[in-house]
Amino acid sequence: MTELIKSLINVRDALSLIAFLSLVLLIAFRTQKVPELFFGVVRDKLTRQQFAELLRRFMILGFAAFVILVILAITAQILSREAKPNALTIEDLRNELAKSSASEDTRIHAEATYKLAMDNASKHDLDAAIASLKQSIAAVPTLTAQEMLTYLYRAKHDLPAEAASWEAAMKLARREGDTIAQVRLDRETVPPGLPEAGEHDLIGQSAALPKGGAKYETATKISPGFYACTDTQGCFAWYSLYLNMGQNLKVHFRSPPNGGLCGIQIFGTNGEFLGGAGDGPGTMRGNAGAASTIYNTEWTAIAGGWHYLRTISDPGAVYRILIR
Repeated sequence: MTELIKSLINVRDALSLIAFLSLVLLIAFRTQKVPELFFGVVRDKLTRQQFAELLRRFMILGFAAFVILVILAITAQILSREAKPNALTIEDLRNELAKSSASEDTRIHAEATYKLAMDNASKHDLDAAIASLKQSIAAVPTLTAQEMLTYLYRAKHDLPAEAASWEAAMKLARREGDTIAQVRLDRETVPPGLPEAGEHDLIGQSAALPKGGAKYETATKISPGFYACTDTQGCFAWYSLYLNMGQNLKVHFRSPPNGGLCGIQIFGTNGEFLGGAGDGPGTMRGNAGAASTIYNTEWTAIAGGWHYLRTISDPGAVYRILIR
């Protein structure tokens, strides 16, 4: 069942296209010219009555196929949304607690500590958030809390703890027979402790870094990819990209081969500074890092929303932006 749901999610767009084409075909055959044209092709082989009966059957079977495709496409969209990583909310926690056989006081404690964990996470106090989630899980084990714990460990870059939490969540999903949860966890597989890119990921064909904005409000949207600063005046600009909760943003970059400024900073959904590497916005060129220096910075979103990148670089710097 898990594999069936995963396959259905992956082909939902193709199903939508087939359903649309089927509708177009059915509409075409309801006109007068299309059947007459088709009948003209086969008139030497079929009588008009035989063709009418064949067309009637075709219309019935075609409409039935169209309905089935539409149902499959809608089901796939719903499953895709339900199985989307980080899709759980406080309402999901409450639904799980309502099914629990624990006492009312224990369920209230589990919900209260989960809310406290979310408050601490919003303040970027990950240690306190993790401690509160552990209390919630100890009171009443829930998938919502266990998955959130996995995301927080990822935000701390604690891969061993993240892997252990992910395994605990998967075991809980299997024990409860929650197929959707298993698919959701499979789509958020714990990454190995290896770099996402190969050893030559900053070498090769790159796109020119687009002209950025001058502040948060005018930041240019940017997608993951490999970019080079080609502006002769340098690339001192703002960019924006959307991160879902639990997604990891990583920027791997190299300073110009002839030396110069090279840096990047990451800012959160409300403009708060989250991290960075390389030269800062106030660095003088005489104090810039060495030529062809490799830098890395990353951030795991603890809340979904638009995040911002600020580049500080002279011509020749290259950036690889990754989201997983």
